[in-house]
Amino acid sequence: MADFTVKSNHSGKKFDKAEDVSDLVEQIRLNEDQIATLQLDGNSYGIEPLKEIGQSLQTCHNLRHLFLNDMFTSRLKDEIPKALRYLFLGVQSSRAEIITLNLNDNAIGPVTMPELLPFLRSEQSMSLRHLYLNNCGLGIKGGTMLSTVLSGLENLAELVIGRNRLEIDGIIEISSALSKLTTLERLELPQNGTKEEGIIHLCEALKQNPNLKILNLNDNVLTTTADSLASALKTLNKLEVLNLGDCLLKTKGAIIVLSALESLYRDKWCSRIREINISGNEIGPDAKDMIITTVETILETRENDQMKFTLDLSANNFGSETVDELKNHFGSIIDLIIDDDQGSEDEHEQTNDYDDDSYKLEESNRSIDNKVTTNDELDENLLDNPEALQEHLDTKYNDLESLCRRFFLVSTNGFNKTEKSLNKHATVEIDALIKVGQKKFLKNESDFNLLNTLLSICGLLKAEDRSMSPRKDADLSGPMLALARVAKEFGENFNQKRCIKELLMEKVKEDRYQELLNEIYSLIYSF
Repeated sequence: MADFTVKSNHSGKKFDKAEDVSDLVEQIRLNEDQIATLQLDGNSYGIEPLKEIGQSLQTCHNLRHLFLNDMFTSRLKDEIPKALRYLFLGVQSSRAEIITLNLNDNAIGPVTMPELLPFLRSEQSMSLRHLYLNNCGLGIKGGTMLSTVLSGLENLAELVIGRNRLEIDGIIEISSALSKLTTLERLELPQNGTKEEGIIHLCEALKQNPNLKILNLNDNVLTTTADSLASALKTLNKLEVLNLGDCLLKTKGAIIVLSALESLYRDKWCSRIREINISGNEIGPDAKDMIITTVETILETRENDQMKFTLDLSANNFGSETVDELKNHFGSIIDLIIDDDQGSEDEHEQTNDYDDDSYKLEESNRSIDNKVTTNDELDENLLDNPEALQEHLDTKYNDLESLCRRFFLVSTNGFNKTEKSLNKHATVEIDALIKVGQKKFLKNESDFNLLNTLLSICGLLKAEDRSMSPRKDADLSGPMLALARVAKEFGENFNQKRCIKELLMEKVKEDRYQELLNEIYSLIYSF
């Protein structure tokens, strides 16, 4: 039985020439009959290296798993389709039956889909069970193109296509294809900006896949479609993991969803679910009784008494009294996660309105939400020399998260509340940070990683890792102005610039940011 894995001994290396991958090619040729897995993730491959690898794969008849995630860092958008074409041609020539295809964190987008689609239609993909396209910049167009081949993957068990901005239209097309499948066991669609009609179509597709074990819809909008989701959930009695975090269910929606689950397990008397995440949904104390009833039904009807059940209720609006009641009720019977509660409406009414002074960050050694302190002041000479400043920041910030936290810090501390503007030092450093970020962390124009991280840390986009988000009561005036200012730097990518504008326009509708409206308008529409 073939079980050999081919992978590079390097990490984070850029391969531009065919000879750069000679060691990989040698591995392949020496073990061609034993190779089951090709693992190219973590390095950057150009056209010629992948052409060489593709040719060497032509005799690997037992190849089953392709881990091609994160393999095009810093590549131009026209390089990626050509490189993948050569690789896929080699796999197709091998007559191998591929089970796993992982393309996560590559800038696939609509530009590269024409090279991926023929492979997914080929005989080699008819055996495909695991397809991962997370954070691939598909967009509506790319999602629509993908939908044309999904229904032909009759053995597909796992589909992960999160963080692709499929929005409503893209999800509708994907859902139409999924309705023709009956084999899905895992479906993950987080952070796709879909809602309403998109969710309704998706729920109909879920009903056609009763074997689902994992369903992740994190950070889409379910406010008005909880009934549709509840109807679908009643058909999924094999479900083990349900992630509806940050879906704006609110109290009413949460009760509807939990009631559906409680009814399902009470009627079937056999629950397999081991994890439910409904964090960050603005759920209030009125949902407490339904939460307790649902969990008790799950525990009473679970198939395996030894299986631990996890419930994530973090970042909701239960209030301290309800939080304590839930903790006391469940004790150690379940793994209850209920951190970062935002307080109930009653608790908010008992406190004063936002005190402007409480948001004023001192220019001292004070730490803010995002774990950066203000004592890291820049040399005045750097602020007067943009090139030197960029070089300094380029050396200092080697990871994307730290750079984005610095952006948040500088824009927060540089905000002049009286003038509703950023001071000169803040604007200079902000401009430099964005230029460095694009140089170091922007793979190509379809890569949203830089923008997503920046928006999450600045509080305009919900983060998968909640520690990356600012406090719910943090004043985002400075970061909002900074984002409006740097939107022009994303000018070559219409979708990214549009994303910044739309999120800013939505945020500025909040009462506390109304005074920034004119300033933000003038910044984002001045180019």
